[in-house]
Amino acid sequence: MSVGAVQVLFVASALFCTGAFALAWRREAGAALAGLPLMLGGVALAFAGISRFASGRLDPAAGQGLAVVVAVAALCWVVLGLSLIGREGSR
Repeated sequence: MSVGAVQVLFVASALFCTGAFALAWRREAGAALAGLPLMLGGVALAFAGISRFASGRLDPAAGQGLAVVVAVAALCWVVLGLSLIGREGSR
């Protein structure tokens, strides 16, 4: 069974929507910021998947490199969120 571009984009959009729902629904800052890496993970999956299927026109490593940059950005958001939560807890 092979996976096509539609399936990759479906899973990427499901991840993004799950993260957006968690970000909008939660009232606590920590729980809300937990949705941000899910959203960025969906974006990274879409970049990597589309670069795989568009490899005739683009360099396949370009989408994967951009996905790594998005993963690092997600990690930075998590660290920022945890530091803000830790700062609120010390008051």
